[in-house]
Amino acid sequence: MEENEFYKILVQRYLDKQLTDQELELFVQLMKEGKLDGQLLEAWNDDAEISDSDEIDYLRTNKPKRLWPGIAVAATVLIALSIGFYFYKNTRDKDLKTLIEVKLGLDVEPGGNKATLTLADGSQISLTDAGNGELAKQSGVKITKNANGQLVYSIVESGLKELGYNTISTPRGGVYQVNLPDGTHVWLNAASSIKFPTTFAHLSQRKVELRGEAYFEVAKHKKLPFIVSTAEQQVEVLGTHFNINSYDDEPEVKTTLLEGSVKVSAGNVMFLKPGQQATLSDHSSGKIKIGPADIDQVMAWKNGFFHFEKENLHSVLRQISRWYDIDLVYKANRLDDEFMGDIPRNVKLSEVLKILEFEGIHFKIEGRKLIVTK
Repeated sequence: MEENEFYKILVQRYLDKQLTDQELELFVQLMKEGKLDGQLLEAWNDDAEISDSDEIDYLRTNKPKRLWPGIAVAATVLIALSIGFYFYKNTRDKDLKTLIEVKLGLDVEPGGNKATLTLADGSQISLTDAGNGELAKQSGVKITKNANGQLVYSIVESGLKELGYNTISTPRGGVYQVNLPDGTHVWLNAASSIKFPTTFAHLSQRKVELRGEAYFEVAKHKKLPFIVSTAEQQVEVLGTHFNINSYDDEPEVKTTLLEGSVKVSAGNVMFLKPGQQATLSDHSSGKIKIGPADIDQVMAWKNGFFHFEKENLHSVLRQISRWYDIDLVYKANRLDDEFMGDIPRNVKLSEVLKILEFEGIHFKIEGRKLIVTK
């Protein structure tokens, strides 16, 4: 039997769910080596759903999945969205189907716990790949990755030997948590970074530098203010919970207070109360405006959701592109369409797009590119 014919039969046996464990192992190996690409693509074009009636079931959840432009919603759309996201019954088939989709550039996996730690001496540690336990020790501070995948800084020696700065950076498609030397807990969103001293001992303030988005639960210290510096503003607190969104590709810098009080400084100085949001939109003047915050929307990323509240397509896709690490190509002129609703961040890109496509927006995935077709 010719090699090509054997590959074709092997793919067909997979589609028919007839592979033995030994054949499945061979199938996965050949697919990873790229030897089944032609046969898989041909089979995919013939049957993109791969036996819907046998493999697909519906998963109902308590979280809303509705997403619609404006308030004009067809009843059929509401019914379709209410049944939620579907999943494959057989875990083995699900994992293999995902591998095929990603291999062929037909789908993209969601982001996850990914980050890089840059030490004071310039050396880097991949936190994505690092095992649990002690990662480094510098200036009397021990850096540990705990069982929950979080980075923890703890002082093991008294006295300041040398002040150094560390940076934790998340790529597009990555999030990470870190406990700073003072006990402050930081959640970093995708495509973000935070720079901070390895110890706050003998300093007059606890100052960190942020790029992108992060949520802070600041350890209280009455005599040692905590300052977050971004390219456009400074936020000063003593002990509080707040979120800062300062992405370069977003039109506004938003600081949202959940607990305590903060001082936001740019061209002017404003004080926030819990439930308020400071917005810096005119970067040239640096003028800050204060208004009520949509806490659900602000905290959605930390809680594992996309939450859209009358957001245009351009804003929606910026968030999606950061989380799925994809580039956007626009071949449509519907960027002003508004959307509202919740979508989990732990599903594949295709599941997110299915929700958007209910509103007549069409997409095409080509590798790491998402093409908006109409």
